[in-house]
Amino acid sequence: MNAMTPRHDDSSVSSAPRRNERTCAGCGKHAPAEELVRVVHDPTSGEIAVDLAASGFGRGAHVHPSADCVAKAVKGGLARVFKANIVADAKAVGEEIVKAADRRIEGLLTGARRAGQLAIGSDVVVESLKEGRAELVVVARDAAAAIKLSEVERAIASGKAIASSDKQRLGLLMGRDEVAVIAILHPGVAAAVAQTYRVSGPFRVALSSVAAVSTDAQHERSEDAWSSSSEVR
Repeated sequence: MNAMTPRHDDSSVSSAPRRNERTCAGCGKHAPAEELVRVVHDPTSGEIAVDLAASGFGRGAHVHPSADCVAKAVKGGLARVFKANIVADAKAVGEEIVKAADRRIEGLLTGARRAGQLAIGSDVVVESLKEGRAELVVVARDAAAAIKLSEVERAIASGKAIASSDKQRLGLLMGRDEVAVIAILHPGVAAAVAQTYRVSGPFRVALSSVAAVSTDAQHERSEDAWSSSSEVR
């Protein structure tokens, strides 16, 4: 809030959502729409679907990206918003948030590749970081060698990186066999990817388990790098 904005004692005014704010169906508090997860309701089945891109038709509800708020929303908050019976499980909703986030991130990366707004591969990523052109770094979860690069290590430590997918999947998206690391050069795309990852973060397996697929020294190094970082949240 601007320091010069007068404060109102009227609780009915202060509790009203501001423009572009939404009310969490779990805790009932207001927050900017981009900080919440939007869900839509299928009146036929009673099921809900996660709509991170806010592109779904029909009435939507919003919830903070936290296990507690999702649990409260599923227990009764969403039913009150939609005025209907809701068929949902808190754990399943959390898993769907992660899946929806991964789909959105992949779509954003694919679009950025087509627009020439990515640096793909260790050498060009390192160069883009040195030149200050990289807005956000995306590292495959099994890319132990890429995490050892000093420039990538600094990006991880400064919260300018996320761990996403694996080398084979990133390679498929980029039209290559495998890709270990990508730098996003476009500020808007980087912000969208970071925000999408952030809202799904509480429902993801902690990044300290990034090495769980292997017990070799390289993957243990990978785990240490991520678990001690200030990764995008």
